[in-house]
Amino acid sequence: MRRAALAAAFPILLAASGCKEGAARESAACEGVPQLAPAGRVTDAADLLDPATEARLTDRLARYEQATRHAMVVVTTASLNGARVDNFATCLGNRWGVGDRDRDDGILILIAPYERKMRITTGDGMEKILSDDKAQEIVQQMTPYFKQGDPAGGLLEGIEAIAAQTGEMR
Repeated sequence: MRRAALAAAFPILLAASGCKEGAARESAACEGVPQLAPAGRVTDAADLLDPATEARLTDRLARYEQATRHAMVVVTTASLNGARVDNFATCLGNRWGVGDRDRDDGILILIAPYERKMRITTGDGMEKILSDDKAQEIVQQMTPYFKQGDPAGGLLEGIEAIAAQTGEMR
């Protein structure tokens, strides 16, 4: 993958960035990004989602991958540990190998609720169908849900918008 109690709005921080998969290729931009272990399609390290919501999101992401062959994951983190949100998202996606290595088509949605930051990052292979501008629009669609304290609604909105943009036929 190459260069994705909430009452306040998330600053809109969005663009593609990146490292290449594997620790040997990590750049200095990955400094401070913890070695967070993936817990599946949804990694809720900030403990933001209840188990039923995690299960619903996991099921939706699995159906998306089955329909499109593109992998999408959701990550929440309690802290960015001083790292920039774009570096954090990109480095996690690269470490975890989100998406097909040859197609470089992974998508990662990162939520840092306590720092009020959100990012959608994609592999280079997705940039033609999910551009930075379109990802920015999706973040804007998600933001009102987070303002209202509904992270599940915001994530579902984002996943559905990404699915529609990347060609999932429903």
